[in-house]
Amino acid sequence: MKALPSFPAARVPFATVVTDLTRCHRTWFHKQVDRCFVATQLVAAQAMKYGLISSQISCRGLPIRPAFNLPSKPKREIRQQLGMDSAASTVMLIGGGEGMGKLEEIAKALAQMLQPSHQIIVICGRNKKLADALSSRAWPLRVIVKGFVNNMSEYMTACDCIITKAGPGTIAEALICGRPILLNGYIPCQEEGNVSYVLDNGVGAYSEDPSEIANVVARWFDTASLDLQTMSAKAKLLGRPQATFDIVRELTEMVSE
Repeated sequence: MKALPSFPAARVPFATVVTDLTRCHRTWFHKQVDRCFVATQLVAAQAMKYGLISSQISCRGLPIRPAFNLPSKPKREIRQQLGMDSAASTVMLIGGGEGMGKLEEIAKALAQMLQPSHQIIVICGRNKKLADALSSRAWPLRVIVKGFVNNMSEYMTACDCIITKAGPGTIAEALICGRPILLNGYIPCQEEGNVSYVLDNGVGAYSEDPSEIANVVARWFDTASLDLQTMSAKAKLLGRPQATFDIVRELTEMVSE
């Protein structure tokens, strides 16, 4: 069989986008990568520990949905648009796309601890059974129950703080919106470092106990407390709304070289 003529192969750039905020498995860091995009300097330090050099590393933040980079309407206007009380202190409880975790227990504890003038949003994801149970319950304050939503950026902007597990994507989104984060759980090893990231940067708290979670939110909503304002300002400083676009721009430049 006649040999095919040989042509010089075009070199395809090799890039990795690391989607963890803190602790990463070493397999993220291939020594022959052209560019390794990381979300934080903590991950950049790990990349160098595992053999990458500074010219291979680009710290751009965690890529999130472009909607979080759009100019935001005033909070009051968004709340009216979403059918919420426009003035009430508001906490949002998130259980991920599948509505997992102690959402019902936490919602009940919040309802017992917070004032009637406060407001709770519960995002149940695809957990219809939970959404139906919460919707049918009589609450002593305004509770808005939603299933899976495609406008999370609006709901995050509309609330004052969020309760969620320590997933890196939700944390990154909350930081962009300047929302303090009360973490209520994490996946061992994979998300454990995200807890210390939130605590060490002063942008939230951690508890797995529904009663303690409710106590923390009540303290945050105390009119004499400046905790929410302080944490919100710190969160905004950590947020990287341009991350997705910066990464795409740099990838495009790599291909064009």
